[in-house]
Amino acid sequence: MNIPILTYHKVDTKFEIGITRVTPKQFEKHIQFLHNEGYKSLTVSEARNLKTTNEKFICITFDDGYKNVIDFAFPILKKYNFIATAFVISNFVGKLNTWDFGFGIRFKHLDWDELNILLDNGWEIGSHSSNHVCLTLLDDEGIKYELGNSKYEIEKKLGTKVKSFAPPFSRYDERIVKFALDLGYEGVYALSNGTKLDGVYHRFAVYSIDTISSLRRKINASNFEKFKLNLINLFSEFTIRINFAKNKIKK
Repeated sequence: MNIPILTYHKVDTKFEIGITRVTPKQFEKHIQFLHNEGYKSLTVSEARNLKTTNEKFICITFDDGYKNVIDFAFPILKKYNFIATAFVISNFVGKLNTWDFGFGIRFKHLDWDELNILLDNGWEIGSHSSNHVCLTLLDDEGIKYELGNSKYEIEKKLGTKVKSFAPPFSRYDERIVKFALDLGYEGVYALSNGTKLDGVYHRFAVYSIDTISSLRRKINASNFEKFKLNLINLFSEFTIRINFAKNKIKK
């Protein structure tokens, strides 16, 4: 089914240099708009398995799994009876986001207890890899580790099946998708509108610059929003190269 998927990163009052943070006030305006439009929320796995229906559904997802998700986003979503999917970086659960360039500004990730709270409230927990490295720069063994280890760790710690994967920086190719499906993931969720592959679902990211009008365009998959998303995604190349260089130096 063609159910819109919106993606957030940080919902926080803390300042950030960049556009991936929305304030709690902005976020509530977005969710209130969706609620008033008659949307009901699903996890991405529920959406994959949904049969034809006349109801209006939407998926809300969070990449990286920041602590501010439970501090700010979770209460707002609960207020409007919405659930979501959080894609977490398994080796950074409960830690600061030192994987990100971030201009020295750090945000803490959700810990395992907090992830369990989300699970108990109907959320889905998916994988965003083990270390948030660009998978297309890795060899086969590196990719399998990032995909397989994260799935194993999340399932072991939370006692739930991990069925959904979001590639870091939305960089993926046929090789990565094949490995993901072979390892037991049922869906790969990308923040771009590039290569169309079986098992890949495309999402629209929501940024601090987005208004209710742009949110409406994202839901309707407008060409303008596709162009904007892909343009913004290009700027992540800077972070990718910095992180890749840092990992090379460590080795």
